[in-house]
Amino acid sequence: MKKVKFLSLLSLFFISFLSYSQNNVKVGDFYTFDDDTKGIVFYVNEEGHGLVLSLEEENLKWDNETHFVYCQDIVQITNEEYPSVEMHLGLGEFNTAFIIAQLGDNKAPAATYSRSQGLEWYLPSVAELYQLFSIANEHGEINKILIENGHKPLKGSYWTSSEYNNGEAWRIKLSGKVKRCSKLALRTNVRAVRQF
Repeated sequence: MKKVKFLSLLSLFFISFLSYSQNNVKVGDFYTFDDDTKGIVFYVNEEGHGLVLSLEEENLKWDNETHFVYCQDIVQITNEEYPSVEMHLGLGEFNTAFIIAQLGDNKAPAATYSRSQGLEWYLPSVAELYQLFSIANEHGEINKILIENGHKPLKGSYWTSSEYNNGEAWRIKLSGKVKRCSKLALRTNVRAVRQF
């Protein structure tokens, strides 16, 4: 009986430890999901939830043709009005699903590539990507970790899932200071994100 109690307590401790260690992540940590996909943590909120950056990227078009899919997102953003990631956490996931549903896989390369990283990976919203670049520029850790582990560093401009108008979507330069609308048929870097 004592042996069973001890093993039960040991199991409970081990499960609690795993849960504790997975929830006490910080920016720059590698994070492995239950489906064995992994990435680098670049945002953690007060509740211990956050965002992870995929390890791979591609240079793709947002749309193979020009469509307007009415993503539920921020429009008319100026360079002085940076959106809050906390207010828009997960909006890119909604946008990505909506883009693929409206256009189909073969007409939405950036969103489809992001989703191909795993079902819960998505093309980030302008707020989520801005958060990533703020952290990447402030600490420099993200690129250092990517390079040390044999992955391509963040460089140049990246698509967001946020539309600006019919035929244009937001893309952000790594500097984080320049947001521009770009024609959807331009090739730009794509890096997926995922919530935890």
